[in-house]
Amino acid sequence: MLRHLAGRRGSALALLACALGAGSAAASSCGTSARPLATPTTLVLSGGGAKGAYEAGVAAWLVERGLPIRLVAGSSAGALNAAMIAAGRTDRLKALWRGLTRDRVYSLRTRVLFGGLLPGWLTLLILDRAGSLFDPAPLRELIAESLDLERIRASPVRLLVVTTDLARREQRLFDNATVTREALMAAAAVPGAFPAVDVEGALLVDGGLTGRAPVLEALAAAPDVERAVVVMSYAAEERGAPPTTVRRALEEAFEMGMIHQIRRDVELARLKFPAAEVHLLAPSAPLSLRPLDFDPAGMARALERGREDARACLSGWATR
Repeated sequence: MLRHLAGRRGSALALLACALGAGSAAASSCGTSARPLATPTTLVLSGGGAKGAYEAGVAAWLVERGLPIRLVAGSSAGALNAAMIAAGRTDRLKALWRGLTRDRVYSLRTRVLFGGLLPGWLTLLILDRAGSLFDPAPLRELIAESLDLERIRASPVRLLVVTTDLARREQRLFDNATVTREALMAAAAVPGAFPAVDVEGALLVDGGLTGRAPVLEALAAAPDVERAVVVMSYAAEERGAPPTTVRRALEEAFEMGMIHQIRRDVELARLKFPAAEVHLLAPSAPLSLRPLDFDPAGMARALERGREDARACLSGWATR
């Protein structure tokens, strides 16, 4: 069934012509709501590396204030956040993002470090044979420490994790019954940065390639849900920086594609699922945090901003 849901995504693209005009700008708040707070809700998380701290703050506040989340979906860093929410561990989620450091997420492979000392053509040769820039061992250990599979299996909150199958060039989705540590590793395995992950014989990578904010998949999986909140970790007025280095150029290209995909899919979801309210919640101000900069102080600020923006969102709903 999950493969079928992933395949349905393509049919929504026929609506793009009318959706793109409406999706040219992202809201900096979650908008108005004509329905009570008790409305069953789907929460969709998109990640963004260290910026995932903002989404964790939003999610924790919504859960703590009793918003009835029936399904939580995520890709990339959002997949780990989603898994911890489904497990009912918002306490652990907040502690994780407040104490996270770069060495707990990634480290450069020895071959990559050695390659930087060589002449130009040898450096390129070494990098080409490295497989990936980063050693996945720290991320694998982090996921093993954070993930509680038993709680996820028994949870009343449905989970949807998005990955991408490299060979088939299509999505592969995991739910409460099928998600594994390897699937979550794959969900965050940005090609080139981390190696692809073998899951049941398939090489899987970052779900953001095919569903950065999987709102279409979430609403297809839970048609009875009447509201979706899609969380994006980029403010409406946030602008890219000049691509003065290779790293910055790659980051800017990746982020630009992600932002436009999220906006597009939110508009498509509104068209394809008119019975559901679809809200886009973005930071009220730029986070000043790069995806690979796992600075504890910066992530703590992003976490708190997420909580503040979620509080403002629910306060606005409660007064209407």
